[in-house]
Amino acid sequence: MSILTPFALPPISPLVVGVSGGADSLALLALLRETGQALIVAHFNHQLRPEADADEAHVRAVAEKLGMLFTNDSADVAAYAAGQRLSPEEAARKLRYTFLFRVARERGAAAVAVAHTADDQAETVLMHFLRGAGLSGLKGMLGQTLLTEFDDRIPLIRPILHLTRSETEAVCHAKGLDFRLDASNADTTYFRNRLRHELIPLLETYNPQVRAALVRTANSLQGDFELLNNLLDETWQACVKATGVGYIAFDYQNLLRQPEAMRRNLLRRAAFSLRPGLRDVDFGALVRSTALKDGDFTGGLALLREGDTLYLAAYEADLPRGNFPLVIMELDIARGEWHELPNGWRLLCEPVAFADYRPEDEWTAWLDAESVIGRLAVRPARAGDYFCPLGMNGKSVKLSDLFVNLKIPRRMRGTWPVVTLDDEIAWVVGLRRAEVAAVQPGTKRILRIRLIHTGG
Repeated sequence: MSILTPFALPPISPLVVGVSGGADSLALLALLRETGQALIVAHFNHQLRPEADADEAHVRAVAEKLGMLFTNDSADVAAYAAGQRLSPEEAARKLRYTFLFRVARERGAAAVAVAHTADDQAETVLMHFLRGAGLSGLKGMLGQTLLTEFDDRIPLIRPILHLTRSETEAVCHAKGLDFRLDASNADTTYFRNRLRHELIPLLETYNPQVRAALVRTANSLQGDFELLNNLLDETWQACVKATGVGYIAFDYQNLLRQPEAMRRNLLRRAAFSLRPGLRDVDFGALVRSTALKDGDFTGGLALLREGDTLYLAAYEADLPRGNFPLVIMELDIARGEWHELPNGWRLLCEPVAFADYRPEDEWTAWLDAESVIGRLAVRPARAGDYFCPLGMNGKSVKLSDLFVNLKIPRRMRGTWPVVTLDDEIAWVVGLRRAEVAAVQPGTKRILRIRLIHTGG
C-alpha cells in the first residue's frame, strides 16, 4: 500500500504532520516515514474531551518511539468558539491550522500534511451537496492546496486521500501502532457525524458503493473545476481594473458582458481573495450580485458601482479617490497665497489681467474682483446646499442633484470642495460656476481661483 503523491517536495525540507492519535493520522505518519522525508509530528490539544491530555501523551510517545521531532500546543476551543461566535468545529479548525502553519514557518517546512481520507472526501462532497454548493464545493478536497487564510506559500497536502478508514486501520495494525478512538465521532449532534452514521448507511441500502461513487464524483469535478479556473484566469485579467487593501475594482462594462455563470465565479473569487477565511460564499448572494447593483454581498463585503467601475469591497475599505479634489474643513482663502488641500491639490487665488480670462478651464473660477468684498472660503459640500448656476437666470438647484447628474460618487460628495463668498456658493469646484460675483461685460478687475493637482 503506497502513498499517492502527485506533488514533488524537496527531501531536505521537513513536513509538518498533523497527528491527532487516531488511526488516520498515525497511518499517515507511518507511510510518510517510509518515504525518507524528514518529519515533524505536530499535535494540537483542543481541550474539548476528558481524554484530550491522554491523546497528547500518546502522540508524544509514538513520536519518541519512531525517533521523530514532536511539537504541540493547546487552547480552550470551546471558550474561543464562544468568544468569536463560531461553531466548535470551525473554531477547532481555525486554531489547529493556525498552529500547524506556524510550526511550518518556524521550521522551514515544505508542506503541512493532514490525514483526510476517502471517507472524509465522500462526507465532504455529500455535505456540500446538501447545502446546495456549486462546482467549487462538489469537487471536494484537493490533494494539494493553499489555505491562504493561514499561509500563502506553504501548501497543505493530503497524501492518503485515496485510502479508506478501514485501510488506515490496517496500516496501523501492520506497523504495530495503537491508535486512539475519539468518542465524539459518534456524537450525531454534529452534522458530519449524522452523515457518517445515519445518512450514508441509508444511502448504502440504495448503492452499497455510494462512498466510492461520491469520491469518483469529486475526482471528476476536480478536472472540470481546473478547466473552469483556466478560463476564469483569462477573464479575471480582462475584467479586474485594480486591487487594493480591502477592495477589488472591476471594469463594469466588461463584467456586464460576461455570462451570468462567469460573473458569479468572478465575484466568488474576489470574495475569497478579500476574505480568505470564508469557507463558502452564499449562492443566494452570488445570484443577487450578478445584477451588478449596489448592495450588501456577504462576509462583510458590499458591491458599489461608480461610473464604469464596480467595487467589491470590505465595509472598512478606503477606496481610491483617483484625482478627485477634496476638503475636510472650511478654510479662508487668502489672496496671493497657495493653500494646500488633501489628495495632492493646491489652491491659489490671485488678481489677473482681463486679457488672461479663459472661462473654459474647469479647474479655474473667474470672479469679478469688485464684487468680492466679503469672506472668501473653501469648504466641503453640505447636505441641503443650493446654488444658482451661471446661465440659469437666477434659478437655484440642489447641489445633490448636480452631483447625481454628473455621476459624482456618493462617498465623495461630503468632501467635495465648494468656494463660497459670504456663505453663498460661488463655485462648485471643477463642476459648475455660480452667478455669484460672475464676470460681466463691464468687469474691470478679475480674481482667478485655480486648483492644480500635484500628485499624492
